[in-house]
Amino acid sequence: MTTTLNSIATDVVGHYGNAAKNLVAAYRTVSERALAANGSRYAKLVERLPLVGEESKARIVAAERRVATIVGEGVERIADGYDRGIELVSGQMVKGLEAIAERTEWTKDMFVVETARRINMPAAKLSLEIASRIDEAASTLSARAEGAAVEPAVKKPVAKRVRRATKRARRAA
Repeated sequence: MTTTLNSIATDVVGHYGNAAKNLVAAYRTVSERALAANGSRYAKLVERLPLVGEESKARIVAAERRVATIVGEGVERIADGYDRGIELVSGQMVKGLEAIAERTEWTKDMFVVETARRINMPAAKLSLEIASRIDEAASTLSARAEGAAVEPAVKKPVAKRVRRATKRARRAA
């Protein structure tokens, strides 16, 4: 399969779309956790109130939980809207790229166009690599937010600098 600027651009759009979806998923998960943790702390705080009866404490905690539920539903609606928006924008981008590819198919054998493609290919590949790394980072963030165990990326060994002994060190030895 031949790699073209169009296929690279389509892949870049896909990577950024996936990254955006992963960030929305992380937002959703972290918001749920924050609401749950806040509710737990609030309930503990209310339990320590000395001048409030047990029935009143229960009503205060129940009211806070209703508010937290409403906020949680709002977060869910916002996240769903972002997911739909991401799908819409990335879908339209891919359709636009496909339309451009179809309309410019006749130029594939032109010397000037082929030269421009060869010149732009390294930048396009770099852009694809960056998009891929952003997608991986967003996926890792989303997995961490959900509490999944994430294996760290294997890092390439870095050559350590060899220090030369100074004159003082050589004399001391």
